[in-house]
Amino acid sequence: MKNKTLSALLPLLVLTACTSSSPYVPTPAETTAAANSVDALNAQSGSYAATAPATSNYSNNRAPSYKRVPTASDRISTEDKLDVNVFKVPDLSARDLTVEASGAISLPLVGTVQVAGLTIAQAEQKITQRLKEFMQDPQVSISRTNKAIENRVTVEGAVKSPGVFPIKGNMSFLQAIALAQGLTEVGDSRGVFFYRDGTRHLVNLDLVRNGTIADPGLRGDDRIVVMQDSAKVREKKVLEYLPAVTAPFSILGL
Repeated sequence: MKNKTLSALLPLLVLTACTSSSPYVPTPAETTAAANSVDALNAQSGSYAATAPATSNYSNNRAPSYKRVPTASDRISTEDKLDVNVFKVPDLSARDLTVEASGAISLPLVGTVQVAGLTIAQAEQKITQRLKEFMQDPQVSISRTNKAIENRVTVEGAVKSPGVFPIKGNMSFLQAIALAQGLTEVGDSRGVFFYRDGTRHLVNLDLVRNGTIADPGLRGDDRIVVMQDSAKVREKKVLEYLPAVTAPFSILGL
């Protein structure tokens, strides 16, 4: 009878063993792809971006270095109020401009200019280039008279506490995951999607945590979605059903 009991349980035990996670060691190609994805994010990032070598050599214990890139609060966002001054040309200057929902402002002579997402310095350079089509050596300065709304990041999916969180200071991807209380028991640390400006980037949380690749900085309206690990989901279901399967044998004393 005991043999029959073991035979009945064997498929479940095998399935559980097969779905148990083994230690993950990324291939060099996986690490390079992950690093390239994060580099693309940090190229337009809003924080102190960590930089680390794209290598799977774990014996290299160098800590990631950090370089200053604009914070989310540095960048122009919709509903911000701007003063644009063209030196010694008051007719081309404009005061109390509101950045429209489209991300643009309207200026004399040059017309519509997209500025949302740019730093003040980048917006100044962009307007200067536009004015060079009409005049020599324009000198443009921009001042922000009012910062409209707080930048936020959305964290959802297989995290313990999904939600929309304010971006404070030089906030990073790992800090956003921490605000969401980390991944659930079925969260896939290698299946984290980072959405920015309509583009999806795959971020390997394991490689960010151990410093192999950079910790992406955040910008307003970033969205992080943690997917479920299908193997972990199957294992969880097996473990949930196992007591129900073994209970009859326990009652019979088998």
